[in-house]
Amino acid sequence: MEPMVLLNALVTRLLFVLHSLVGVWRVTEVKKEPKYWLLTLLHLPLCLETALTLKFKRGRGYKWFSPPIFLYLICTVPSIWLLEIHPETQYCDNEPGAVQVNVSNQDFNQSRDSSHGSEGTDHHIIQTAKVFVNQLSTICESVWTLALHQTFLLLLVVGRWLLPIGREITRDQLSQLLLMFVGTAADILEFASETLDIQDVRNNYALMNAILAVWTWSMLQFPLDLA
Repeated sequence: MEPMVLLNALVTRLLFVLHSLVGVWRVTEVKKEPKYWLLTLLHLPLCLETALTLKFKRGRGYKWFSPPIFLYLICTVPSIWLLEIHPETQYCDNEPGAVQVNVSNQDFNQSRDSSHGSEGTDHHIIQTAKVFVNQLSTICESVWTLALHQTFLLLLVVGRWLLPIGREITRDQLSQLLLMFVGTAADILEFASETLDIQDVRNNYALMNAILAVWTWSMLQFPLDLA
């Protein structure tokens, strides 16, 4: 059982890091400034917490507070703030929820044909990955931001379920906590998506900051084990 506990603790934190890195990548793509890669420095406390938890707690958490969830918030919330207040996030040429894809199948065929005369399968995989990244870059920015919101809340709930519980917490208490998290996440997502999609709100910078501040404050309940 102990190896499974360590594996769950490590995999969950790795998912947190990967998701927050996607958020940092989107910020650098939108802002067109490499300096925003400095946001990755926010991952250092999470990496340190991972090492200390695996060594001293054997991967298990605490009863009243979840440090990895709190540090995950620190890693991800700044990226979502920067994406939300960016002007390009306010507009999308497509219909709501639509995805703009400008890369055709011809690009895949060209990358596949070019791979035959060079380095074979490895080169083909690299070329296909580049085309896939180009496709991701064509997605409307508002769709990207909404997807980050949704996956952020989903990972908070799933991550709390995957994280090993402390010895003082029972499974019944964890079940109550997860049910509360699901309801809270749904309310937060509805609040953020419905208010931030209003054009008058988008045009009011102070109101945008106020809504994001309330959203950030509401996210702080996830690290607490109130059950």
